[in-house]
Amino acid sequence: MTSILLQKASVNFIFKILTKLLSIYGSVGRWGNLILLALLIVFGLVSRMFAAVKYLYADYILEILLAAFAAVLVWRISGKNFLPSVNPKIFKKLLIAGIVLRILFAVHDFYNRPVQDSDYEKHEKLGQRLAAEGEFYDFTGVELRNFRQPGLPVVFAAGLLIYNNPVTYGVVMIIFSFGVLISAYFLFNGFKNIASVLSFVYIAIAPNMLFMASNSNTQLPFFFFVILLFIALKNYSGKFYQMVIIAALLAAEMYVRFNFMMILIMIPFLIERHRDENIFYGVRKAGIVLGLFMIFYSPWIYRNYLLYGSIRLMPTTGLGLYSSNVTSDYTKAGGYNGVPDSVLNKYKNLSEVEFDKRLNNDAMNFIKDHPADYIKGIPFRLMKYGGRQDWTIDYFFEHTNYSDSKLLDTIFQSIENFLFWIILFFPFVYLFRSKRLGALSTYVLWAYLSYSMALLPISETRSRYNFPYLLFPIFAASFVRQDITTSRSKA
Repeated sequence: MTSILLQKASVNFIFKILTKLLSIYGSVGRWGNLILLALLIVFGLVSRMFAAVKYLYADYILEILLAAFAAVLVWRISGKNFLPSVNPKIFKKLLIAGIVLRILFAVHDFYNRPVQDSDYEKHEKLGQRLAAEGEFYDFTGVELRNFRQPGLPVVFAAGLLIYNNPVTYGVVMIIFSFGVLISAYFLFNGFKNIASVLSFVYIAIAPNMLFMASNSNTQLPFFFFVILLFIALKNYSGKFYQMVIIAALLAAEMYVRFNFMMILIMIPFLIERHRDENIFYGVRKAGIVLGLFMIFYSPWIYRNYLLYGSIRLMPTTGLGLYSSNVTSDYTKAGGYNGVPDSVLNKYKNLSEVEFDKRLNNDAMNFIKDHPADYIKGIPFRLMKYGGRQDWTIDYFFEHTNYSDSKLLDTIFQSIENFLFWIILFFPFVYLFRSKRLGALSTYVLWAYLSYSMALLPISETRSRYNFPYLLFPIFAASFVRQDITTSRSKA
């Protein structure tokens, strides 16, 4: 009898500890995103104002005005109610608008797709190698077989095996673009609050989203699998087939862009979703999902084992770590500054693994030897991370021929800037006024926070690396259930 009482007491104690840890986990996720959003807003505005005042750039002056208008609009629509309800018909109208715009851009790309350059060209070349040679490697003075994730090149290769023509790349990307739009419609349509509308407005009509299908980037397919993952998590109730789907989607996004953090934070999400059941029930479910994920991801692990003779989950990081840190000009911290030919020649006879280690060591030693430069570079990392989502728009007009390209670029960029500041301001106001969040909202916030904490200190922080994560805080506001929101409003 005594042992039974002790067992119950220990279980209750563990349950209380776990409940407290989950509470801290949720609070840190909320406050972490508040701080991150505040930093992005402050440093984003400072960089725009600096450009506007010093160089009198008209488009930056216009963006400051748009940011002010976005701030006023967010303050007005938030009002006294945290998440005012909306007419669900607006989602269908936005869906139709998104479809029409994507059709127009798809037709355009058949006739005048931007010339693919840099990373975008690399993804296509990797797809060609997979289709023609069955080989997957990048080359930058040293042969790199684990530098890029294989997801998008594999899709390109499959498309080329069906129809071996350059048009296949554009077709694949526009299919992903439609996939993002339609899956987002099913994700947000059920919530019917202003945050879900703002989220879907961005996905449906934002220039960054529309231009994204015009280049062979990994952000778009990654976003597609992330939205499908959120749909699976939204409908999760503990069934085994649901865990299989979640694990498969986690593996899919990892095949496209490496982000192990989204898998790790699945553990507290599942524990929180099952917190009202047996104390170890959620832990067991998390173990099953992680095990299934490893099964789905094992082909890539096995392939790397055959190449390197060791277990490798992460891609090689030395090139990015070196290029974004080894510079005496702290204003270039967090950008891509390249690796000098002298360094590539110095290490060209090394294996990929050793080459990666040397570049990593060189970067870390540079930081240790130049701490002042590193500290001075932190604000510039934040400015880049909070920079415009112009990487698709500028690229489009730089690699197509239009007589009024500067004017067209400014028009599209102004629309993007306005929506950009809304998706920064709205979740900041919402999270500032909200105290508790559901399991899914907390998971999404931690997905953004953990990724940013891993990226900002030592990696490239150019604005395109902040996508699609930049949308996660407003997604989190969308996912808060209406009954929770109503109870908060009454409190």
